[in-house]
Amino acid sequence: MSKNVIYFVIVIVVGALLGTFIGEFLAMVMPAGNARDLFAKGIEAGLHPARLDLRVIELTFGCIFKFNVTSVAGIVAAAYIFRGIAK
Repeated sequence: MSKNVIYFVIVIVVGALLGTFIGEFLAMVMPAGNARDLFAKGIEAGLHPARLDLRVIELTFGCIFKFNVTSVAGIVAAAYIFRGIAK
């Protein structure tokens, strides 16, 4: 795997985490209303935890992606920054 691909994935994940953090913070400090709902609500996509018990080993699978407005903005900003750095 290329070094740029690994850096890109790291930058995107960090951007999503920072965007989510900012969105959660804004939702906490804003008064109730439409603007707060914009930052507080998001969508979920993925596989909720599923358990496979084989008596000898027990496995749990699952991966859920949660996106809100600021996490998407964080991803876009991180991708833009990465593009400037990667040149």
